[in-house]
Amino acid sequence: MSRSPVALTRSLFDRIFPSGALLLSFLSFVYFIAGIVRNRVFANTFGPGPELDAYNAAFRIPEIALDVLVAAGLTAPFVPIYTALRHDDEHAANDFGRTVLTAAVLVMVVAVIVILFAAPLLATTIGVGFDQATRDLYIDLLRINCFAQILFAASICIGEVLVANRRFLFYALAPILYTAGIVAGTVLGAERFGIVATAWGAVGGAVLHLGVRTLGILGTSFRPRPGFGFRTPAFREFIRLMLPRMISHPIEPLTFTFFTALATTIAVGGVSTVNFALDYQVVPVSLIGISFSLAVFPTLSTAYADDDRVAFRDVLGRNVVTIGILTTLAGIALFIGAPILVEVLLGGGEFGPEDVAITATIVAAFAVSVPFDSLAYPLSRGLYATHDTIRQVGASFAGFGVVLASSTLLAPSLGLVSIPIGYALGMIVKDVLLAVFLVRRVQAIGRATPPPSLVATT
Repeated sequence: MSRSPVALTRSLFDRIFPSGALLLSFLSFVYFIAGIVRNRVFANTFGPGPELDAYNAAFRIPEIALDVLVAAGLTAPFVPIYTALRHDDEHAANDFGRTVLTAAVLVMVVAVIVILFAAPLLATTIGVGFDQATRDLYIDLLRINCFAQILFAASICIGEVLVANRRFLFYALAPILYTAGIVAGTVLGAERFGIVATAWGAVGGAVLHLGVRTLGILGTSFRPRPGFGFRTPAFREFIRLMLPRMISHPIEPLTFTFFTALATTIAVGGVSTVNFALDYQVVPVSLIGISFSLAVFPTLSTAYADDDRVAFRDVLGRNVVTIGILTTLAGIALFIGAPILVEVLLGGGEFGPEDVAITATIVAAFAVSVPFDSLAYPLSRGLYATHDTIRQVGASFAGFGVVLASSTLLAPSLGLVSIPIGYALGMIVKDVLLAVFLVRRVQAIGRATPPPSLVATT
């Protein structure tokens, strides 16, 4: 019996777009719109000058600390371990989640204390091209931003529980509310307190970020509270997988920190220009690369736990092809439309025609990296689902080395354009290595001895 055209269309649609991907993409787009509003407010309130440069630079080190100490330990191993535990014992899965939550918050508190005391030294390192007044402002903004990172530590952990439970709505609403807090702080307080009001708005946004995810978790069996199951097999497996990921995870924020330092030596306002351009580049990467790969992550983890190579390969293959095609088209569109986008969305006030022209050029250059940056996400998620975090380290470091070398070598001749070109070259190298490693891991599924149970026995 033949299937109706509607049924065939629906079947094809489901094969191309994994469950939850479109919701994540839509909310990522809303987040982009919120980012446009934020950037418009920034551009017209402060302009691409030293005050905004100090604000953008002040986020780098706290974000690196959060990424290394918390996000690195969650994005790779948490969902596969939590999913495997819940299959056998939901109570054990939730105990594991609470233990990770407790560890994340405690570690971030210690890191924040260190950063608060190290702020003057960081000002001379990160703000190498800043004058003394801008460095003093950087220190103030850095210390304010540290408060938000503790809240993010808890929110990131709760967010991974939401992903494992496929509650993507509350997961993806969080960054939108965070941006709303930044905009509110700027609009309500910038005239009187300057960009310090923006920094406190970011803290308020972090409160909303954690709040909406906590609300979402009420629809699951998980309840946030202190947990101390540090000696369980699940937590030991978590640490085993976390450590290699911690080594490579700071590469992305370190890359952008390098861009910040390099931009300060090329042109005044260069940091803000690169940050504005990155906000456009990250849109298709987030809408397609990150969202689509995140949507299939629980499915890949389940297929690996079931030792089902056919299902794993089928889901992963469709995901990679879909992301590759869609992000290539998006990169082309961004390259062509860069001048119009920057003029419409940023032009005006303190952001004059010359600023528009420079920023549009950098946006067009970053468009080249869109498909390569995007493909790193499904390839990495595929490795993580197979409980492999070591090989990703090698690919990430190789790509990082290419970014540093090529951007530095090209800077004297290309100026700010050297930054996006170097980034694209690094992503290409990373993708090739990830693909080689992943093919070998997929071929091993169904041929090796299944991993031991992570549920503690009495």
